Amino acid sequence: MKRTIDSKENAYYKDLVRLQKGDYERGLFLAEGEDLYQEARKNDALLEVLLPTDSTFETDFPDVTFLRPSLYRSLSSYRSLPPCMVLCRLRESRDLGEKVVYLDGIQDPGNLGTIFRTALAFSFTGVALSEDCVSIYNRKAIQSTKGALFSIPFRKVSLSQLCQEGYHAYLTTLDGQDMEEVPTLEKPFALAFGNEGHGIRKENLGLGKKLRIAMKNIDSLNVAIACSLFLYRYGKE
Repeated sequence: MKRTIDSKENAYYKDLVRLQKGDYERGLFLAEGEDLYQEARKNDALLEVLLPTDSTFETDFPDVTFLRPSLYRSLSSYRSLPPCMVLCRLRESRDLGEKVVYLDGIQDPGNLGTIFRTALAFSFTGVALSEDCVSIYNRKAIQSTKGALFSIPFRKVSLSQLCQEGYHAYLTTLDGQDMEEVPTLEKPFALAFGNEGHGIRKENLGLGKKLRIAMKNIDSLNVAIACSLFLYRYGKE
């Protein structure tokens, strides 16, 4: 189906505006750029392509909505407009596999997206998020994943629930055992990373083994950088 929208009063356009923040219950969200168009289509998550009426972007996808350029610009989060936007559906997955990244209260969408991308790069099988994490449907988080969110399962769940389901919890802290002294993690495992300012919440600290990165001259790293080091270390197993 192809249609053209010329007015901001159009009911469907108003729905798209509401979807700028994502719809967690239905798994609907907007993404921008040809790279995310390709990833969404490859992973059967693409529902519709959005284009400005003066677009030269070529697609054979059957469902396309053309928007007056000013309306298209209003939907975009970029100063330099992307060649296309896409409406996608991506639901939570119950099965996260045996190598899971657990995010405990991560608030920065850029960190969240980067961690998704890193988890996929180093062959982790899923990402679990606490209820108070920033939404994966946040526009900055979506763009920061560079399409990784289409290829790795994710789920909102407590760390204690994962432990009840048989996962071994490993907690990244400043007072844990040096990860170089722990060559392997017992599978299935959930490797947990905490909030940017406060770390892993107290009630989770007793759920598993603590691990740390040995450092000099500074006591902590950005959570996405620390996560990359841990994932590189344990993703090769």
